[in-house]
Amino acid sequence: MAPFSKSSPRTSAWLSKIMNEKEKEETYGRIIPAIVEMIKDEKDLITALSTISCELYHAFEHWNWVGFYRRVDERTLKVGPYQGGHGCLTIDVDRGVCGACVREKSVLMISDVSKVESHIACSPETKSEMVLPIIGNMGTVLAVFDLDSTEIGAFDATDKEFLSGLVDWIRPLYDQFPGRFLEVGQSGKGSNFAI
Repeated sequence: MAPFSKSSPRTSAWLSKIMNEKEKEETYGRIIPAIVEMIKDEKDLITALSTISCELYHAFEHWNWVGFYRRVDERTLKVGPYQGGHGCLTIDVDRGVCGACVREKSVLMISDVSKVESHIACSPETKSEMVLPIIGNMGTVLAVFDLDSTEIGAFDATDKEFLSGLVDWIRPLYDQFPGRFLEVGQSGKGSNFAI
């Protein structure tokens, strides 16, 4: 079968193919070191997050959205950077899977988004979703890493293992950017976020 082009029409024959465990491990084993090599000396957070989104989006053909929602204040997530169709621009932390990830401070894997009442359907093609929190030094969720797939049950323990490792690796990038996406004191005065 020829490689899938995300710009070509999607066929039901192609959509039924999710990588098996070995294929996933091989893909992660190839793409994560490549990402690390590309951004290891990068000083711009947006460039690093854009590169991660792009490389993963193109490595996993059954993913239709890969990106970040940045927490810009106590209650609000803003989209970007990302790859895929148009994402929701703003998500309240009380809504959706991304909001639940912020509230629970844990990785969420949703096998079938149609079964989750609070799911925000930014794309009708999305069938499953995985969201990982990026947690700052003070325990505040700074952003979430959101991945959507056109396949039910697309995400599993292998994805969680590799993507959690990647999130752990990129979390310190936030420390390099004083004044941007920066966690500040919990004194109760003003916002807990400076952007």
